[in-house]
Amino acid sequence: AAPAHFALQVSHQEALARKLKESLSRIFSLCNSTMAEVDLTNRDPNALNNHLSTAFEDVLGEPDGIHSMDCVWRNSYSCFNCGKNCLYKVCTLLCGIFIALYWGCVFAAVAMQHIWCITPSFKVWEINMACMRHYSKSIVDCCLGPCCETCGLFLSNMKLTQTSG
Repeated sequence: AAPAHFALQVSHQEALARKLKESLSRIFSLCNSTMAEVDLTNRDPNALNNHLSTAFEDVLGEPDGIHSMDCVWRNSYSCFNCGKNCLYKVCTLLCGIFIALYWGCVFAAVAMQHIWCITPSFKVWEINMACMRHYSKSIVDCCLGPCCETCGLFLSNMKLTQTSG
């Protein structure tokens, strides 16, 4: 009986391992298909961050009449671009993936809230407000309707004449 029980445990573990492997394979294929769709050339197709134009010429400029030495200006250009590019790449290397994961989770949570909470709540509110609109209209028709109708009849019987003076 012990070997049969052991064989059952092994086959159950093998089945679980196979299911886990299939699940991971699906996840990785999803990640790879998503990665294939990323445009590595135009990384801001919607111009979200055009305001972050940080070319050397957009940040530093020497007006006519006051110039540094040419070697200082050339080396400043090189140092500016090197420092900006190196620091940006190091920061994105260390933090970019985690920040992207964070924002992905935030937008997933926002989508979940809208799909499962906010939109249904708004629909309930619309349904209840339709009932309230009907109730309010009935009250206005009952209470204010006769007064407005009377005022209308009273004012419609008035005749205005113009006299020159």
